[in-house]
Amino acid sequence: MSDARGISRHARRSIVLRAAFLAALTVGLAGCASQSPGMFQTHSAGAHDIAVLTYTMFAILSLVLITVWSLLAYVIIRFRHRTEAEASRTRGNTTIEVLWTAIPAVIVAVLFVLTMQTTGKLIGGPDNVSLTVIGHQWWWQVKYAGADVATANEIHLPAGTAITADLLSADVIHQFSCPQVTGKVQMIPGTVNHISFLPITAGTYLGVCAQFCGVQHAHMHFLLIVQPPAQFEAWFTNQMKPAVTPTGTQAIAGAGALAGLPCSSCHTIRGTSLNGTYGPDLTHLASRTSIAAVTLSNTPANLRRWIADPNAVKPGVLMPTVPVSPRTLDEIVAYLDELK
Repeated sequence: MSDARGISRHARRSIVLRAAFLAALTVGLAGCASQSPGMFQTHSAGAHDIAVLTYTMFAILSLVLITVWSLLAYVIIRFRHRTEAEASRTRGNTTIEVLWTAIPAVIVAVLFVLTMQTTGKLIGGPDNVSLTVIGHQWWWQVKYAGADVATANEIHLPAGTAITADLLSADVIHQFSCPQVTGKVQMIPGTVNHISFLPITAGTYLGVCAQFCGVQHAHMHFLLIVQPPAQFEAWFTNQMKPAVTPTGTQAIAGAGALAGLPCSSCHTIRGTSLNGTYGPDLTHLASRTSIAAVTLSNTPANLRRWIADPNAVKPGVLMPTVPVSPRTLDEIVAYLDELK
């Protein structure tokens, strides 16, 4: 009896410790929620539908779990004094066996129907803005249909307008994920997937690659910037323009220096001789709030640091280090800082 009581005390202590750990983990995750993508902070019709589906599934499965636990507790308590001969009976109960086969089948069917209904809402609908998002190791290329507009790592959208995006990958499998606004979609090399959604609330939402894609997977973020229609139109009109002509002395020298460096084989600056397609379009780089897939804020100091040694910022990144003098680096940063 003493061993049984000891085991019981040990079991209770273990349950309490586990519960305390889960509670602490929940509090910790809640504290990080404001800085991380979260499906419970919905800002589009599609994200709201996904959240409702999640709540519904959680309620149904919680009811199933509570029912099973309650029945198990009842059986343990009610029949704990049965003799071994009675407890070892093997003959079945056809009615009960039919019920515990039929009930799970019905539950699965209900969950399937609810999921298909929600998925159908995410796919259809007329679109007013179409774009293509291409995943690269480890950044996002964004192209808008019907205009010569390309950007990187920041997706601007008008609030209240239906959006359709084609999702591709240039190298390995990625996953487009911004749960506050839309669902997750795989980006597979050689395959074009699609997603439709209707952003409602203006704001800036953090998106991520949710599929491990290499050493810098954790630093492959993007910003989904939902703007009032007038602000989006102003941004879009500016993005269609070629790069501005540099005016500052350093910026003019930087433009000339950049054209003579290997950077021109990877990057495009519309209106100049730079027409590379391997790396991000830099035509309006200074209008972006971040660089290096939201790893650094877009400031002259961070831009200088990024150009001088990309691998120091994102080890393993495919952007090479181009050796230039400190003076030339300052001139290039001054030029890029004018590309608004």
